[in-house]
Amino acid sequence: MSNNIKVFINKTDSGSLSLENEQYVFNYKESAKDVVSLTMPIRSASWNSKKLHPIFQMNMPEGALKETIINHFSKIQTMDDINLLKLIGPYMLGRVKFEKVPNIDESLKLDDILNTSSKNLFDELLERFAIRSGVSGVQPKLLLQAHDKTTMKFEHFIVKSWEKNYPNLALNEYFCMKACNYSGLPTPEFYISDDFTMFVMKRFDINNDKYLGFEDMCVLTARGTEQKYDGSYEECVRVIKDIISPTKRKESLKIFFKAIIMNHLLKNGDGHLKNYGILYQNDFEDSYLAPIYDVITTTIYLKNDIPALRLSDGKLWWKEKTYKAFAKLSCGLSNSEYTSILNECKDAIIKTKKEIKQFQQIQPDVKEFLEDLILCWSETI
Repeated sequence: MSNNIKVFINKTDSGSLSLENEQYVFNYKESAKDVVSLTMPIRSASWNSKKLHPIFQMNMPEGALKETIINHFSKIQTMDDINLLKLIGPYMLGRVKFEKVPNIDESLKLDDILNTSSKNLFDELLERFAIRSGVSGVQPKLLLQAHDKTTMKFEHFIVKSWEKNYPNLALNEYFCMKACNYSGLPTPEFYISDDFTMFVMKRFDINNDKYLGFEDMCVLTARGTEQKYDGSYEECVRVIKDIISPTKRKESLKIFFKAIIMNHLLKNGDGHLKNYGILYQNDFEDSYLAPIYDVITTTIYLKNDIPALRLSDGKLWWKEKTYKAFAKLSCGLSNSEYTSILNECKDAIIKTKKEIKQFQQIQPDVKEFLEDLILCWSETI
């Protein structure tokens, strides 16, 4: 494999990435019309970096999936970043792909995922789609094309399973996302399989069969994936103010603040930089905050877990005065807006707890886990 690969943006050959003298070098083609990243506008000069540019790192696989790919191919090729991108880049999630854009006709019906009778479906999918699943994240995830029977269109979903170290993680995420949805936060469509082993989320970066631009806060703060726990919520707010279009900026700040409050109430200690992002059609002018995703109660597995990012120069479950100051000084929210958000979040927690209680009555096998889950939750700060 060579150390030079093509970079495609929505199926258009837009530039090349290479490794030269221990530097990663990206060059736009003269014909390029779309930016590869909001942080890398089109120019004739190269974009050079000692580490792989954050936008190209963003959707690199992690954890079990990356290990599977590297183990399988390392005997025939050194699996550095360039060669890994050359191998899985054509199948990576999102508008940016590498080397080529293949035609993939394989698909699954959503019902077959949710209502499977196979006890090892996720493992079967991992083996079948590993190379076609350039999806970032520590959890095992797969990028699939699932056929939605209700619309008879090919819709894209992300399927997530859980490991033995984190029992019932799919149920955990399902009910946390329910609470987020009830609070009024924008969320993607999501489902859980009948056996509760898989959480299924509809992709939110596709519009009329074309990929929207999506960049997470790692990319937007010029950090690599390994730095996803660095930074602060104040820094994320500055990105929102700098990048999101003025017509959507105020609403985006309210959404972001509400997401932080829900993290506190649900005790989600994994709200890191890769779990917040911005969507856009072309550039800054039509950008907006992406839906909220990847919310789980982490303290049920790690009793003393703390928030992933800093606020007011600390990482802890902060007191209300800290949130109130952040809402006013950083997010520009009024006292009435602040109070309204807290009340909406409280109501969402109460509503979800009631739903879980009803669920426990018909699913006694997970009753104990769900009881522990809601004991971790708070209704007020």
